[in-house]
Amino acid sequence: EMKKMRRVFAAVLAAAVLCLCMAGCGAGEGEAEIIGTCTLTVQDQLQDEKVDIAEGDTVYDILMKTDLAVSGKDTGDGIAIEAIEGVANGDKGEYSGWIYNVNGEMPMDYCDKLEVNDGDEIVWSFSEGM
Repeated sequence: EMKKMRRVFAAVLAAAVLCLCMAGCGAGEGEAEIIGTCTLTVQDQLQDEKVDIAEGDTVYDILMKTDLAVSGKDTGDGIAIEAIEGVANGDKGEYSGWIYNVNGEMPMDYCDKLEVNDGDEIVWSFSEGM
């Protein structure tokens, strides 16, 4: 009788562990709750594209949700965008490069540090003299 109880307990325990593992796996990327939408414009690439925002999404996260080819560099303080769709910093002069604004204001934060809110309008533009 004791052996049977142990087997049942082991089976229940194994089932519980399996359920917990599967539940944990299901909460991966792409499963985040949508908390709103923002509008994204990228000079010469996208115009007023609606993008879903998940809790904690940053300006960088929103840019990476597009199909655009984006390359960035971790500066140690944050991610600096180096190129979008092959248009790279320095292409139009030593001080040219990608800059962004949110709701018409240019933040002083790296794009991976600024969280996006419902209704935000994000615009990336290529400046010829940063």
